[in-house]
Amino acid sequence: MSPDARQVSEVSDRPQHPRSPRSPRSPQVKYPFELDGRWVLRYHIPYTVEHEGREHRIVATIFAQPSVHGRIQIASPGGLVGEYDDLTPGDLVEITGDAWRVAEVDYRTRIVLERVTDDGKEETGAQAGE
Repeated sequence: MSPDARQVSEVSDRPQHPRSPRSPRSPQVKYPFELDGRWVLRYHIPYTVEHEGREHRIVATIFAQPSVHGRIQIASPGGLVGEYDDLTPGDLVEITGDAWRVAEVDYRTRIVLERVTDDGKEETGAQAGE
């Protein structure tokens, strides 16, 4: 087996449930749902992220009135940590210490976030609204 194949195998062997114990070889991924610098938050689906030793739950809600906009709520076991309301494409949010730009808000479907690097650009290379 080639070294590349072993690496893929090690990554795919990690437990699927976020509360499952992790083997010492498994990579620690802060945003397991992020792909290519984008994170699609599905409508009313809670996402669990560990930050500074605490579990955080992130939930997106999308509204149609007065125009399509979103809300992201961040909670920990102690209660609500943060909330961003009236989100539209181009808005910036901070989730567990990382900056994200709202790329899309689709009514009752999803909010798409793009990771923002230190220089203020999205990692995907796309500009807001593209």
